[in-house]
Amino acid sequence: MPFWTTTDRPVTEQFSYWREVICEAFTPLAAERARARSGRAPDEPGITSWVRSSMLSATNCAEVTSRTQVITHGAAEVRRTRTDHVFVNLQLRGHCVGTQGDRTCVVPPGGFALFDTTSEYRLDFVADEATQEWHVLSYRVPRAQLLPLLADPHGFAAVAHDASAPGVAHLVASTMTSIWRNVDQLDRHARDAADVAFSSVLAAAAGGSDTLRDTSRETLDAALRASIIRYLTATVAGTRVSAEQVARRFGISVRKLHHLFQNGERSFGRTVTALRVEGCARELASGAESRTLAELAGRWGFADQSHLSRAFRSHYGCSPSEYRDNTGREFRLPPIAVGGSRS
Repeated sequence: MPFWTTTDRPVTEQFSYWREVICEAFTPLAAERARARSGRAPDEPGITSWVRSSMLSATNCAEVTSRTQVITHGAAEVRRTRTDHVFVNLQLRGHCVGTQGDRTCVVPPGGFALFDTTSEYRLDFVADEATQEWHVLSYRVPRAQLLPLLADPHGFAAVAHDASAPGVAHLVASTMTSIWRNVDQLDRHARDAADVAFSSVLAAAAGGSDTLRDTSRETLDAALRASIIRYLTATVAGTRVSAEQVARRFGISVRKLHHLFQNGERSFGRTVTALRVEGCARELASGAESRTLAELAGRWGFADQSHLSRAFRSHYGCSPSEYRDNTGREFRLPPIAVGGSRS
């Protein structure tokens, strides 16, 4: 279980190290001390903080303790964000005033709120008076895994949920606590099951869609696979795409990425190649004569013209030049499926 702490750092370096830690453990963030409320001497540079972190399948779980401060995910941090996630922060001690878009919420101990890394937000953490610390459980859920389960994919952020009374919010909080206590004793299958269960109950609390009752691992995987294919479609032209890069972009492991595509029409590698070939075919069928085949190969990420020709013939049963001469009328690449099972 990864663990970061400021206590083994010189006092003068603690806060700068803390800023580095929260970005490494969570998402690009900026932190600012709020000394006026902290009750600490204004010239005291130290800050006692720590983070523990552990992964389920696609969801990262973390426990955090620190001092009064403002943490922002501003415009600069959004630009630096390479993965799209939703954070679920369960307040254990202290309280948080969270703002995203036109909504502001106050999260007391026992409550939780969600925040979306694709836009700016601000978290004003205020320490508990007795301990001079705030304490949260923070779960980082892939955005593409959660949003298909929500009835309103734009209205879930910066809304406080009271988990102190019986109900679905209490179930979310108790599920977070139970997962955190047991995560390092779970095998791969149990982690997958816990991931599905948490996404489902969280969506129910945040406003689940009509399809939530049908949620299963296959449903979540299909939604995540569809998001990855959309991302690949937009990026494969002229770009070297690796499994490591894509897995990092979506906050999952490379093993999980390949598993997603094992249940689809094509493997991850064959999907990338098919998208590249399909892009080349569109340009050839358009009648554009400005690019040579060598230039086309380079634009769509093939090593050279020969590599393009082999891939093209494998998918279309003809060479790129033959396809161009026939303006694409006789050859069609089957559409890339985003769900279902391998045929």
